[in-house]
Amino acid sequence: MSLALRNNPGTTPATRARVHGMAAKLGYRPDPALATLARQRWAGHETGSGATFAYLTDSRMRNVLQQRCFLPAARARAEARGYFLQPFDLADYTSLTAMARVLHNRGIRGLLVPQFEQARGPGILEMPVDNFTVVCLDLGWVRAPFHIVSSDRFEGTRRVWAEAVKRGYRRIGGAILSHRPRAVDDATRYGASTSAQEEYLRTSERIPLLTSAPTDRDSFLRWLDRYEPEAVIGLVPVVHEWLAGTGRRVPEDIAFATLTAFSREYPRLSGVLRHRDEIGSTGVDTLIAAIHENEWGVPVLQRMLMIEPVWHEGVSLPRRG
Repeated sequence: MSLALRNNPGTTPATRARVHGMAAKLGYRPDPALATLARQRWAGHETGSGATFAYLTDSRMRNVLQQRCFLPAARARAEARGYFLQPFDLADYTSLTAMARVLHNRGIRGLLVPQFEQARGPGILEMPVDNFTVVCLDLGWVRAPFHIVSSDRFEGTRRVWAEAVKRGYRRIGGAILSHRPRAVDDATRYGASTSAQEEYLRTSERIPLLTSAPTDRDSFLRWLDRYEPEAVIGLVPVVHEWLAGTGRRVPEDIAFATLTAFSREYPRLSGVLRHRDEIGSTGVDTLIAAIHENEWGVPVLQRMLMIEPVWHEGVSLPRRG
């Protein structure tokens, strides 16, 4: 009966419906104190159902380093809350079904899934998840139907434009770029940049947004020579490398800010931080909460937790004058 009340997929839909009906008829309500005690005892074991979470990656993909960037903070948060977080590489298994079978047989219920590349290999959308609770970390190539923890890309993009205008720049070039095939956050950056241009700049000051591929250096150089902006807003730090490669000095000749700042790797670049640690730790909290709510597989109502953008000062976007 307890499994049916927790919507465990090991029980049939008919059994779950019958038990829930009986509980409602009898006026049954779970005791919060006893539930908390049970969860504490359950989480205190190093092995067993629910005590270990899986962090999925795929080393065959080019963005494997991005996939792993949330792992240290997620692991620390899981351990602080009495759980163990173990990485699993999809490349080690013959199929997603095979991996799901292994995870289920090991008693693992919770899955943390970063963004996989859309164009390469299998994705979380193809994985059988009825026996798991899933939380995705960050938005990217695909919109998964599971709960998501991500940086607020829309407000983060607008924040960079607002900072550039506040510091005295008017001819601002937005090299926001666009993936092939299109990623979910491409439209977010485009919409936020368009609204910022309309709000902050006169029509005569607006430079067309650059939406070429993130690897298309030649298109960027042609766009740069044609419009000669005072400042460039780039999707990723590599845009700064392209800019410096032209012989232009940053920020003496042209200012720069990035939509994806990394304070440890690129401390001199101004922009909004990606919240890697916060996304990882909050993802664990969200996963634990979903498990406590007895959510299995694809949730009925997806929840998206957007983390407030934080500005990293750097030195590449100084105030004019």
